[in-house]
Amino acid sequence: MQYLLFLTACAVALALLLPAATGLFHGSLQHEHWLETREKDHKSPKKQKVVPPLVLDTFQNPTLNDLGFWHGTGENLTVQHEPGLVRLFPTDPDQNFHTQFNTHGCFSLWPWQNQFLHVVFEGTDRFSVSLNEHNAECNPRRSPFPGISDSVEASRYTMRTTSGTVNEGGDADDEGEEDVDADTRGTALGSPSESRCQREKEKTQVPGQTQLYIPLSHFHIDQSRVVSVSFHGFYTNEPLTLRRVEIVPMVPPPSPANGHFRMPGKLPTGNLVLRCTRPNSFAFGIDDGQPQYAQEVKRILDEENVRATFFVVGAGLRDPSTNFTEFYRQMLREGHQVALHSNTHPKMEGLSTSGEIDDEIIKTKEVFKDKLNVESSYFRPPFGTVGARMRQRLAQHIPNPFIVNWSVDVEDWIWANTTTPEKQLDAFYQGVARGGNIAVMHFLNPTTVRYLPQFIRHVRSAGLQIMRIDQCVQSP
Repeated sequence: MQYLLFLTACAVALALLLPAATGLFHGSLQHEHWLETREKDHKSPKKQKVVPPLVLDTFQNPTLNDLGFWHGTGENLTVQHEPGLVRLFPTDPDQNFHTQFNTHGCFSLWPWQNQFLHVVFEGTDRFSVSLNEHNAECNPRRSPFPGISDSVEASRYTMRTTSGTVNEGGDADDEGEEDVDADTRGTALGSPSESRCQREKEKTQVPGQTQLYIPLSHFHIDQSRVVSVSFHGFYTNEPLTLRRVEIVPMVPPPSPANGHFRMPGKLPTGNLVLRCTRPNSFAFGIDDGQPQYAQEVKRILDEENVRATFFVVGAGLRDPSTNFTEFYRQMLREGHQVALHSNTHPKMEGLSTSGEIDDEIIKTKEVFKDKLNVESSYFRPPFGTVGARMRQRLAQHIPNPFIVNWSVDVEDWIWANTTTPEKQLDAFYQGVARGGNIAVMHFLNPTTVRYLPQFIRHVRSAGLQIMRIDQCVQSP
């Protein structure tokens, strides 16, 4: 009888306390905190605006997610799909799996801004998770696409639950008060009595799971124009099985069943740069090359009165046979920018330990200071490979680093040594036409160097002013 009275009390409490749930929408943008209270007058009870969880992907379809938009792979990632899961077999940190909020335009996560990205998975947690911002035009035919992203390291947010009593939705049951950090305060729905009643009704037995809970606030991008969630930056060949990707309002409280999981703090990850912010600007980011072509590059830049940014590998500065130390000293004297490009040019996100990543950063900083007397905060990742660990370690060693990739690719790495080297021109022209304004090129091949004056004149014919990258991103 007491149990029936308790359930009746729960039902009454729920009826009185739960606000009406709003429907899911993808159109108009609502700039409301989802826990924002509204009062008609000083005597009116407070009400809460509740946004229901957003289920992005349960992998029922091999090509479309639960929102009806594309999900799939890049960089030749091998996958195996079964209803309810997708299994990834990574071999390279550049490989990735995206699931999109919208294929054709931008999607706003503002209604869910204080909620959490929740991922149910099996296998390795040695990868990065990114929330990807669309470009300013919300147009996949414009460059860059996707736009910038912010990344977190999956292993820092992994919650492993053992089989036992949990709440529906995978929330572990916990006796006593919740004790969560600032990132998770205010995320429990309703009052303490309501939560207690809800847990009593919803407790059930489920097998153990591996899950990620990541505050959306830990992704420092413009969340009014999101395009996708991606999984990438693998530093293992162990498979990863994804079962569910969604946005949820709550994180399970710490308990023995989930290893007393607590939300970690957000680590700094620097500024990812793909394009200039200064109006009508363009910048050439020239990566290391062959010493025999260095003076020809200098001659062209002098004749065209252009200043560029050179990304330099530390090992080349240490090798006296290259004469790179004197060359880059000369470029610095003439007003060019010289920036970091690692010590030995590995895919840094694929290195097995953070210590190896640190070694690449520290040694290139040391040789820059020793040989060039330069302390740069600009870094171009070798091969353009970007992930959370590399970004976090850069931010540990360099205050507010700029991680610079590109939005125009000359594709010299594809065409320079072929019978059709002129396709480098086609690639460059196409990148500029799509709106890109930071280029990547090398001076590894004479054909690329020969085309440099044509690259420069094409940019000027488009009405763009050429400058260094630090200038085009308006760095102080």
